[in-house]
Amino acid sequence: MEDPLDYSSSGVDIDLEGRAVASLIGSLARSKRPSGELGAPVDLPGGFGGVIEFGDSCLALATDGVGSKLQIASEVGQLGGVGFDCVAMNVNDLICVGAEPLAFVDYIAVPIADPEVHASLGVSLSRACETARVTLAGGETATLPGIVKELDLSGTSLGWFPRGRGITGQNLMEGDVLIGLPSSGIHSNGYTLVRAVIGRSGCSLEDSAPFAPEHDSREIERFSGRDGPITLGEVVLNPTRIYVDPVVDLVLESRRENGFVEPESIKAIAHITGGGLSNLLRLHDNLGWHIDEPLDPQPEFEWISEVGSISALEMHRTFNMGMGMVIAVSESCAELVEEWLGDRLPGSRRVGRVVDNGRLVTHSDSDVVFSHY
Repeated sequence: MEDPLDYSSSGVDIDLEGRAVASLIGSLARSKRPSGELGAPVDLPGGFGGVIEFGDSCLALATDGVGSKLQIASEVGQLGGVGFDCVAMNVNDLICVGAEPLAFVDYIAVPIADPEVHASLGVSLSRACETARVTLAGGETATLPGIVKELDLSGTSLGWFPRGRGITGQNLMEGDVLIGLPSSGIHSNGYTLVRAVIGRSGCSLEDSAPFAPEHDSREIERFSGRDGPITLGEVVLNPTRIYVDPVVDLVLESRRENGFVEPESIKAIAHITGGGLSNLLRLHDNLGWHIDEPLDPQPEFEWISEVGSISALEMHRTFNMGMGMVIAVSESCAELVEEWLGDRLPGSRRVGRVVDNGRLVTHSDSDVVFSHY
């Protein structure tokens, strides 16, 4: 057996990254705008989006990029899904603070301009914004041959919610039910490790997937003009799922008069991205989370684990493992919410509970425990 791979040895140290981010945040000056003025900061736990006052509303902002998944997309010349990755990483974060996404702007950096590449990105971003129900409000393209060696794509999204209606996690209590929403695959995290595993496997991205890629929770987006067996490249580049439908619709339903669920019943929402299940720890200072009925991971996760000799803990810290979002709701409405979400996104179901265990994430696999994000 070859030495086990992990995210750190592949080039990304999550703990070091966390300390660096904390250092950055600690050195930032707070806004000069006082409370009550437009643009004054609004503190919401979790950090999934930055929030400011805007009269009777609050505006939320999120920014993120596609990361090294772009390297695989560029290698095989297939950029049709990366716009979804970029938009999804931003709007899915806004959802977690209870915001309805409104608009998106992109930033494209290249070593040399290529009209075909830019056209592919434009089509992909437009399709993604339509799915996310947001306005593609503009963007910026930079040609930086002395700085950028490969295509880079990132973006920023703007959303809103009525003042006082943010989803904060502060009202969580022991016994609240966790409902998991299935991912479409790897999404847009952990690709430095994915690329290391592909290199170890000796497989080509053009080869048929070395596992059966079918899974109930997703469809594989085929490359243009391709038929026959699904390739490894098509599996690892499957676009990130955008959760505006149904999660934003659930939030809006809760704010509607005589809606089937009260606003206070939706306690917290977590986007399961980099850091995996440890993202749940961002939502409360004292309570913990127990996943006793996890969603089934897609087949590529088992393949990645086997080829890379990667531990269960490392897999659940690096990847979403089949669950891209978690919603914590009151036990009293959990069955109704589970049914409502399941009708709109098949595979969504109860996966666990909020517990009073000293701020830990625990799992049906006893090796999977997280005490910090």
